[in-house]
Amino acid sequence: MKDREKHFIFDGPFKDYCSMYVEYKRNLGYKFGESSLYQLRYMDDFFKKYDIPSLELNKDMVEDYTSKRGNESAKTQHMRMSLIRQFSIFMNSIGFNFYVQPKDLIPIPKSFSPYIFTHEEIASIIKVVDNLEFTPSSKYYHLIYPMLFRMLYGCGLRINEALSLKRADVDLDNGILTVTKAKKNTSRLVPMSTSLHNYCRQYASNMGFDMHSDGYFYPSRDNGKYNKTPVYVKFKDFMKKAGIFTDNEVGPRVHDFRHTFAVHSLEKMVQDGQDIYCALPILCTYLGHRDIESTEKYLRLTEEAYGQIIDSVTPLYNGVFPEVEINE
Repeated sequence: MKDREKHFIFDGPFKDYCSMYVEYKRNLGYKFGESSLYQLRYMDDFFKKYDIPSLELNKDMVEDYTSKRGNESAKTQHMRMSLIRQFSIFMNSIGFNFYVQPKDLIPIPKSFSPYIFTHEEIASIIKVVDNLEFTPSSKYYHLIYPMLFRMLYGCGLRINEALSLKRADVDLDNGILTVTKAKKNTSRLVPMSTSLHNYCRQYASNMGFDMHSDGYFYPSRDNGKYNKTPVYVKFKDFMKKAGIFTDNEVGPRVHDFRHTFAVHSLEKMVQDGQDIYCALPILCTYLGHRDIESTEKYLRLTEEAYGQIIDSVTPLYNGVFPEVEINE
């Protein structure tokens, strides 16, 4: 385990194999971050109540672990069932005979529809973060958020990709980001627009950065990596001030900036008269998707752009986007 993950101590019946499983998943290219580690440790702890003479995982044990609990969501149960199923498959691959729950028994969570911000809503959020005041307890707060949300929207980065950027990953001479903490341990080069490039220059100057140092582009108070949790919390506050979110709503997520970037980018390409056959692979590469199918499924089109984009896509991708029936 990495140093920052030392608190993930496995001491249940499968303790000797949990770390092996984590290494196995990471070698396959999966991130297997803190949330997955928590789930794995919870699974290991759950089976402490069983008196297992020899290491096993039978049907009754698995069904006990995966049974629905109270009012939990299908997504939560799905995650628990998927984890133990994959762990059993791994254990069987190294010589055990664990029960593998059939895949068709795992509930499928309801599909999630991302929120696509309008251009006006994006402008409102940027206006809010541009007017943040200096806070003595977090002296870079008012500088980091305007830069971060411009980059999330302007480059379509995942939040962890942005917060993992080191200063040396941001090429201020050529306006290119080197994203090395991407999904499934991939990396890519992400060019910035001229306006975002210029804003990065000003931000680096205001922060007093040595851009050749090993420090983070978004540093925490102790100069470590900025934590994404306060970003999620502050984002809701920013949306509320921008008139997009109220306390009684679930509201959009930070990740919806990435969805919005993809939709707005495709919309712009079509408006500029670009061949959609060329536009989708470009967007696929920019977003860091491994195949174009991921990009097609990723996009959620705004009502404003839907007809125009679909008309352009139809001759080349007939059947990819289903017909939508709108009931007033």
